[in-house]
Amino acid sequence: MTRNKSIRARVEAYAKSTYRIEPELLPFNHEDYAVLRHPENGKWFAVFFLKPRAVLGLPGDGVVEILSFKVPGKKAAAQLAAAPGFFPGYPSQRWNWLSVALDGSVPLREITPCLDDSFCATAFKPANQNIPLEKRTAKSWKRKEHP
Repeated sequence: MTRNKSIRARVEAYAKSTYRIEPELLPFNHEDYAVLRHPENGKWFAVFFLKPRAVLGLPGDGVVEILSFKVPGKKAAAQLAAAPGFFPGYPSQRWNWLSVALDGSVPLREITPCLDDSFCATAFKPANQNIPLEKRTAKSWKRKEHP
């Protein structure tokens, strides 16, 4: 097992023990691509994929395994992107997503808090959190909107 595979396996084990979520393989031709998604809302909070090191501006030849995750805020994303081993989210830098190389340049203890933040940033949040959940049903909404 290569070092980057063991880091991915450790991230997957962390997600399984913390969130009870296992990676879901994507229906692409790339068998190593996988996502971690919320069971309640289906939103992705992390994506594993492989990219050529040169495409990402990383030194060396070959491919590197990447973990992309959502960062709650552009300022935090910019700050973290400046750290070694992290870079703006791939494939689009417009979203508040960052990527980290799973090549050993960033220790697991720095990756797991990012995964936690991404999980929270993509969690389902009701439109009006001041209304108790039992009053947010479709039936009560219809009564209020259509007397």
